[in-house]
Amino acid sequence: IVLHREPEGLYSVNQTYACLPKDDACYTFFIGGSYAWGDTRFPPPSYSVFFDGKPVRRSDSWLFDSVQFGGSCKPRCNEDNESLIEFFLYDRTRDVEYEYEWDLTVTNRNSSATVSSGVVPQGADNPPLAHKIMCVPNDSCSSFYISAPNVIVNVTTNETLFLYPVYSLAMDNVTYRKVQWYAPEDDGTGSDNQTTNMGSCTVGGLCDEQTQDLFNLNFRTPAEYQELSYPIPAMPRAMINDNQIKWRFGYTIDYNPWDLRYGFSDYPNNNRGYDLDSTYGVIECVPKDGCDLSFNMTPGSPVESYTVKKNGIKLDDGQEVDGRYYGEVLMTPFGQNCSPPSKSLSGGAIAGIVFACVVAVDAVLFGLVWYKRRQNQSSKEEGDPLRDNLL
Repeated sequence: IVLHREPEGLYSVNQTYACLPKDDACYTFFIGGSYAWGDTRFPPPSYSVFFDGKPVRRSDSWLFDSVQFGGSCKPRCNEDNESLIEFFLYDRTRDVEYEYEWDLTVTNRNSSATVSSGVVPQGADNPPLAHKIMCVPNDSCSSFYISAPNVIVNVTTNETLFLYPVYSLAMDNVTYRKVQWYAPEDDGTGSDNQTTNMGSCTVGGLCDEQTQDLFNLNFRTPAEYQELSYPIPAMPRAMINDNQIKWRFGYTIDYNPWDLRYGFSDYPNNNRGYDLDSTYGVIECVPKDGCDLSFNMTPGSPVESYTVKKNGIKLDDGQEVDGRYYGEVLMTPFGQNCSPPSKSLSGGAIAGIVFACVVAVDAVLFGLVWYKRRQNQSSKEEGDPLRDNLL
């Protein structure tokens, strides 16, 4: 195993050797950490795996990666009727022992069944990197649920240990989650648990058809990517930084821009970068009565292609609109074709107009009264002989 970086001198070359039985053996090598190196450095660090003198894998774009090698390796899932789900988790909090609990269910119409569950133990006696392969039926809809423990580190003050694990979930080479997760929930930030939907989901199988619609986003990254940087010219990258691909699902730009009360965005699904020539997906149930909901993507996002589906039907009526403070965005309507905002005045506006009218009428009346008094005063002065004598 070789970890290296070019040009030489910036990173030393690390080599690790292990003697392994060659016959009737199958091995799995996996690697991972908190950050993906390839999105910010060029040339990026890379690793290579050799077995019996022959290269098995070389990669310069990875947050997590795994590879099987050996003469007796077989497919990890039945390729004829099963899909492969791969789960990685890395946590470097080593002070105390605790466990993440997870559960994988397959959802069919009106029913769901757990196909696998377990825990990821953490602490000084456990490795920080965990890896799990799960097999589910082809063309199924799977939901992966993970919960964080509530670890009290100070009983007197009820202080809770904050966790920052990094994990990823992929199904049949489509990545559905790749994040650093902030747990547990604290004063509106972070969360106690997360659910990731994957696979061939339907609105009837995953959502409540009476109150919800199914949102499905799928996009693919280009095989090559150059990022503008300083100094110019643009530098080729081994992967795409997470802040380069920006999208949000919420209210349309025209009426209530970027309101995510009923929505979600790129960051909770991927804040650890995008591999090149790879596919990413998001599947969520959204409120059916969500008036004027839309999907919005920044036009400069480096994606080769993307599709948005509503209840399994592809939406093709995307348009470029003014995102106000966010610049131009590509907006795909998703809501219920709600009527535009009423041109009638609101109660507050009407009250303001009434107040203004009252003030104006008062001003006119005051002017008339002042003018009348002035006329009367002038008449009295003209008919007063004492005034003439004094003058």
